[in-house]
Order: sequence, then structure tokens, then C-alpha cells
Amino acid sequence: MKNTLYILAIFLFAFSCSTQEVAFNKVCPISGDDVDAKITTVKYEGKVYGFCCSDCDKMFSANPTKYASNISSDGSTFVETSK
Repeated sequence: MKNTLYILAIFLFAFSCSTQEVAFNKVCPISGDDVDAKITTVKYEGKVYGFCCSDCDKMFSANPTKYASNISSDGSTFVETSK
């Protein structure tokens, strides 16, 4: 019984550590490069944005209004508008 509880506790801990939401976009709203699933996501206006690198997630967080419009509505294409 103790082994079962121990295994269950490990499973629950591992599951709770992987709570990052999946980004809706396939391209980075800063650079236009492919999104890296290992990079932290940012939620903005009900959408979860992904990024190519950790520098881009920081830039987006500082000014999401500027960068959110750089990608198509389905998140598949980079359409830079924030020069």
C-alpha cells in the first residue's frame, strides 16, 4: 500500500509540473521564427502566445499590444506591423 501511495504521489507531482499552456500561434510575434514549445508562454486577451526564445517572451510581456498584431489571426503567419 505504501508503494502504491508513493508511486501515485510521484505521478501527481510530475503531472502538476507540466502546466504550461499550449500556444495558439506557430510563429513568434516578435521575430517570425518558429515557436519553441519549451519557452514560457504568455496569455494576452484570452490567447496563449508562444515564442522562439526567452528574449522574445520578455519583449512581448513588456508591450503585448505592439506585438500581438504581428501575426495572423490563426497564428500561422508573421505579418509585421510593429516597426
